[in-house]
Amino acid sequence: MACVLLNFNGVLVQTRPLAVKYYNEIAGEKGYRPIAPDEAESLGGLSIRERCRLLGVPLHRMPLVGMAIKRRYQADLPTLPAVPGMPELLAELKSRGYKLGFLTSNGKEATRAFLRHNRMEPFDYELYAAHPFSKSRDLARFVKSSGTDRARLLYVGDERRDLAAGNRIGIASVGAAWGYDSAGLLRESDPVFVAERPEQLRAFLLDYRFPC
Repeated sequence: MACVLLNFNGVLVQTRPLAVKYYNEIAGEKGYRPIAPDEAESLGGLSIRERCRLLGVPLHRMPLVGMAIKRRYQADLPTLPAVPGMPELLAELKSRGYKLGFLTSNGKEATRAFLRHNRMEPFDYELYAAHPFSKSRDLARFVKSSGTDRARLLYVGDERRDLAAGNRIGIASVGAAWGYDSAGLLRESDPVFVAERPEQLRAFLLDYRFPC
């Protein structure tokens, strides 16, 4: 049976504006350069190293900044809205017989509160990762534990590293450009498709033919 596995943050939740908001709060505390309103979209086309250089954040400090952003995000997650169109898309895929799952480094309680708040509970698989930088290992663990055929699995991610992780273990990936990285950056990881809006993702998924 065909399965669609989605990255939670960025694909189901619009995280880029929140990341900018939280980062600017931290920048004010730590003395880093804040992100101007007109910079947010262009930053999505830069690598992490390039973003650090532009903002004056030492590269070795970025994991700590990321952890601080995550703590603030977790507190707000239960009442955040879903990306418009995604609840309807998931319901339609489910009605057509797809297996659905998500991958997240969020806490289980906050994640499930978000899903209840947005009436999004069609998932067959919930994969909670201990670390956001272990995607290849987490995807391989999912394939093994679920018994899913890699040829019948699509992974939808919003960062270049998500798609690269799928490539490394032989899973076809789709980019969601409304998330963290730009469409151009996502295409560098050779996904089978990059959707710039949820309706484009819907059209692609409903037309996609998995190998027999």
